[in-house]
Amino acid sequence: MAEQDRGLSGRSRWNAGRHVAVGERVVVRRHLAPGEASHLYTDVIGHVVALEPELVVRRESGEELRIPDADVAVLKVLPPRPVRARDVRAHEYAGALAWPCPEFELVDGWFCRAGDDWSYRGNSAVPVLPWASCEDLDGVRDWYAARGLPLRLVDVERLVTAERMALDGAPVDPARIHADRDLFLCTADSEALLAVVDAAFPADTRPAVTLADRPDDDWLALYHATADLDPERVRPAMLATAGILTDGPDSGDPGPGGHVVFARLESGGELAAIARGAVTVGPDGQARVAVSCVQTADAHRRRGLAEVVTGALVDWGLGLGARECHLHVFADNTAGRGLWAKLGLEPHHSLRHLVVVD
Repeated sequence: MAEQDRGLSGRSRWNAGRHVAVGERVVVRRHLAPGEASHLYTDVIGHVVALEPELVVRRESGEELRIPDADVAVLKVLPPRPVRARDVRAHEYAGALAWPCPEFELVDGWFCRAGDDWSYRGNSAVPVLPWASCEDLDGVRDWYAARGLPLRLVDVERLVTAERMALDGAPVDPARIHADRDLFLCTADSEALLAVVDAAFPADTRPAVTLADRPDDDWLALYHATADLDPERVRPAMLATAGILTDGPDSGDPGPGGHVVFARLESGGELAAIARGAVTVGPDGQARVAVSCVQTADAHRRRGLAEVVTGALVDWGLGLGARECHLHVFADNTAGRGLWAKLGLEPHHSLRHLVVVD
């Protein structure tokens, strides 16, 4: 790992074994060139966007600074900004509304989803209300059992304590709990993200992106998770979104709502890149755009097309009032994390899916 960050973490004794990686929040004390200022050093605080061939740090303003190794006097890895539990909950509720599956219901503070047997989100319950607890899961288990499904939960940082999982008043044997890969939910300001896309891909030279109201068969064939599946099996979950009811006896509960589109970018007469976008408004009243299913055809990689289709969806979402973008990336997907970091999408919190087996 020390070789991967080219020894940059050794520039401060305070790093204590922590290594510099794309996405990390850092403070860099850099040497100034003669005449650049009246003092010898300046501090740069931001997130690491790139390590090769030299360090690139993005400030909160969106400005990116390239800092040659010779100019780095001290580099310290900073802890992530503290995130409040209510903010984590708001983002998880937004994510659940953006991918609710064909059937959903609130049970004991959990957003239970069913009818999607192919995606990693499918048939899983998300803790979206303050009283959602792993210590009393009987109602959630029974909801899934009534549909012939196992108990599958989203274990969200700061919201639930999976180690205290209990059923029928007794702790669940840890051997029965199987965990999927860790994920990050990443967020970015929509306007800041669009500024990055505009700078990298000027509008007059940017490939055109079409936004459709449903995914065609060729779109589903390109996405890796649905390429080998019957389109009619996966399309219902792709099309589903939800919102918060604002009147009537069920006011405050999830129900019909939200907006969804499917981005497609063609090049040379073939589908080159795709992505799904969903705009939902959660209980906090804030509209957010969720980006998912980003895929580039093998023959069209390394042209920035993922950034282009993402920008098109964020721009669409901004038109619907979504001033924030969010998406999932697997924690072990180094390339994906690097891509999203370049667009300003930084980890907000972590999560993983757990299934309880008999």
